[in-house]
Amino acid sequence: MRQIKPTITAGLALAALATGIGVVAATPASADTLYAGATPRSGNSAVKVRTGPGASYTAVGQVGTGQYVPCWYPVTADCNSGGSGVSTGSSYTCNGATSNRWLKVSWAGTMRYAALGCLNIRQIPNGADIVP
Repeated sequence: MRQIKPTITAGLALAALATGIGVVAATPASADTLYAGATPRSGNSAVKVRTGPGASYTAVGQVGTGQYVPCWYPVTADCNSGGSGVSTGSSYTCNGATSNRWLKVSWAGTMRYAALGCLNIRQIPNGADIVP
């Protein structure tokens, strides 16, 4: 899983000290830090992860019941990061509803897509089965 590790440059730190501005360095994410992800909604045993936002794109894997796939923008509660975490693509039907919204997910460190209407987005719990 990708982790965000904020850093501060030595030059910026020295400049802040020279001007009397206090600097608080952010604590890097630890191995235990988990972010938002997606898991199949009730009624879906697995949701395919694809190379693009549509069913015609190649499936590279799937997220099964009880598994999570990290969102491409995992530090936002809804995985949408100001609207850029969801793409419009071809339509699909899931649980009786039709949609054309595809969630951007991280699959082996590469941006991929999964049918948003087939997924629940939530905080990934400690010890969860994270794919791939």
